[in-house]
Amino acid sequence: MKTAVLRFTLLIVIFTLVAGNLPLWSLSERLEATVDYIFETIEVPSVDFLELTSSNDLGHYAGNTLSPDGENMVGFTLIDGMLSTYSIPDSLTFGFYGLNNAGQVVGFYQDANEISHGVIVQDGELTQFDFPGAAETEIFGVSESGLLIGDIFDADGAIHGFVGNEQFDVPGATITYADDMNAAGFLVGSYVDADGVYHGYIRHPNGGFTTFDYPGMLSNLEYLFVNAINDAGIIVFRAKAFGSLERTYIRLPNGALKELKFPGSVTTVARDIDRTGQIVGYYDALDGRRYGFIAKPLPSETVEDLSAVYSVSLPRGLNMISVPLQPEAPMTARSLSEMLGATTVIMLDEVRQEFVGWTPDAPDYGFPIEGGKGYIVNLLEPQQVTFAGTTWTNQPPAAAPASGAASNEGAWAFVVSGRLESEWSLNGYLVTAQNLRTGATMTGRVHDGYFAVATADLSRRSIVQVGDTLEVTVTDTTGEIASAQFSFTVTPDTLANAVLPVTLDGIGTPNKTLLLQNYPNPFNPETWIPYHLSDAAPVTLLIYDATGQRIRTLSLGLQAAGFYQNRSRAAYWDGRNDLGEQVSNGVYFYQLSTPSEHQMKRMVITK
Repeated sequence: MKTAVLRFTLLIVIFTLVAGNLPLWSLSERLEATVDYIFETIEVPSVDFLELTSSNDLGHYAGNTLSPDGENMVGFTLIDGMLSTYSIPDSLTFGFYGLNNAGQVVGFYQDANEISHGVIVQDGELTQFDFPGAAETEIFGVSESGLLIGDIFDADGAIHGFVGNEQFDVPGATITYADDMNAAGFLVGSYVDADGVYHGYIRHPNGGFTTFDYPGMLSNLEYLFVNAINDAGIIVFRAKAFGSLERTYIRLPNGALKELKFPGSVTTVARDIDRTGQIVGYYDALDGRRYGFIAKPLPSETVEDLSAVYSVSLPRGLNMISVPLQPEAPMTARSLSEMLGATTVIMLDEVRQEFVGWTPDAPDYGFPIEGGKGYIVNLLEPQQVTFAGTTWTNQPPAAAPASGAASNEGAWAFVVSGRLESEWSLNGYLVTAQNLRTGATMTGRVHDGYFAVATADLSRRSIVQVGDTLEVTVTDTTGEIASAQFSFTVTPDTLANAVLPVTLDGIGTPNKTLLLQNYPNPFNPETWIPYHLSDAAPVTLLIYDATGQRIRTLSLGLQAAGFYQNRSRAAYWDGRNDLGEQVSNGVYFYQLSTPSEHQMKRMVITK
């Protein structure tokens, strides 16, 4: 179980029923309290993808995961530690989004014709629900009395909210989404106005609406979706600005907004909040997996004194440091980098015994900074840094930082980072960089099109020098080659930064068709022939002896554009001719033939 604590001040307001156009929340009684959230990761053995979307007061959970073959989304319930999955044969999508104390689980699926239908599960039995007269139905919530909340599509494709048997629209909206309702009958969701701008809304029990926005984001808002409201009037929603990551926020009853983020995650999505203020959702981690989480509020008396300070001088270049005090807010690679002005932050993954790098151009906050652990940072200028906080709750860190600056002669830690250009998601792809001078390699996974691979020598011996050639390749999630080989040279500037920034393009689709050298070569009796295809085409490999006589034809059929390099994808020749006879040793030639390309190379059989 992973845990982390996030601290901020909430204004808790006692919720009261209102009527007419009176304010939504009465301020007749209020309590100001400092609240800490302790995060717990929810994991199920052998499950690498767990979207936790809803919970009830009994400690039961519902959400979505992947089918055993990894091809489709299926719904799940997690009751008393037991995972049960639900799906509909031939459905394109399936998901659960609501759970009440009566054990009703709700969601929707999309059939083979891409039509959405609501689903309700009660006592393990799954039934379909279609809102009367609607072309499509998507359910996102269920009240304690069993009222369904969600969206419907009419015959013209317009989207409306619904609760129970009532359809509704926010005045002036072109699209209305409905998501959740609390015990007092206040319903929340989001809508799109005539200008295409997203807003959040609260629908009062009397049918009136209150609109809310994320200040300063309207002009750059890609979307905003409201997910839940509890009986205290605290709202959970998520929003995404163009060019940024999706973020999750808590809206307090006084209108204040607070961001909620699982420390060290790539993205955090909160989906539900119960009457005690406990929040559930999921996050994407650096390892490419999706985990469920619970954020539990803690009483203020558990917060320790944060008055201690510690100052340290750091020289220019590479430094090995540990953070001496636990800060008030959880620290990440990004916040440490901003504090120090570092060009990179590197940590050692002790389980995998691999270095993990992070650079400021990453789309996320990076890994969490913990007590008792050392981190490598690279500074362009000397820094006098003061840390403030309290004693770490885990093992104390090393007392003093150690340093070893990079120079033109070499660096003892280095990162290759950058972005991959592609038309589709490359999350989970593996980037490998090899120093051709030393043979050392570094690897790392892609997330949100970004990667950072790191290497270091903790005895601070030089491992990268000016003039070194770093060869970078990309493989997909199955281990297949997904790129050509890229070569980059280490310059004095990159060595000073301890970071080589690169951009990798053409991932998944080669820039040109290319026949590569067979392997092994020489061989006996079998070999593999790799090639690249820039466009889909029928492919034939022709093999000739030294006299130019064709002895074998390998018809590979229509092949999609891609990299055919690994043994599982490259062409295979068993050293036999078209008659099935083993050919003699000597020189042979092989030719890649497509309607637009003919390329030939030489190979040798030895016996």
